[in-house]
Amino acid sequence: MSDRMTVAQLLAAMHAARSNWEALLAEIGEARLIEPGVEGEWSLKDIIAHITYFETWAADNVLAFCAGKPQPQAEYKGLEVDEENALIYERFHSKSLAQVLQDSRASFQRSIQAVQGLRDADLYDPEFTRIPNADFTVFDLIEGDTFGHYTDHSTSVRAWLDRVAAP
Repeated sequence: MSDRMTVAQLLAAMHAARSNWEALLAEIGEARLIEPGVEGEWSLKDIIAHITYFETWAADNVLAFCAGKPQPQAEYKGLEVDEENALIYERFHSKSLAQVLQDSRASFQRSIQAVQGLRDADLYDPEFTRIPNADFTVFDLIEGDTFGHYTDHSTSVRAWLDRVAAP
């Protein structure tokens, strides 16, 4: 039995993770989304913008692959993860909470639309990306930059909640 997901299963996983993420944000309340210190100096607004950046990147890649176009040029190519994240933080930190939340919703819908354009076989075929010697699949990209990313940050958000709620 294969542990690989179908497109329908992937879409369900994406929707479930997004629902869990939105429930966590609702539990915290919109007023607290701008409090710093959730992850380092980052607020939840900053984390949402960070996730949105990567979710948009994943959707743009999948849409390019589906159209037979080359992978979009990486904006922060060659940087270490921490350097890239710092630049993303600087770029989006001044955006309003309302704009960050709107961008996040739009990015999620774009990622759903991108995945809906795939066939099951596309998810795990490294040649589908048309990148020579690709060391990832479309599934890897989607998991890492969409539903898996929510889960990654949910852990630290819960830890922050425990810290700020402690007497």
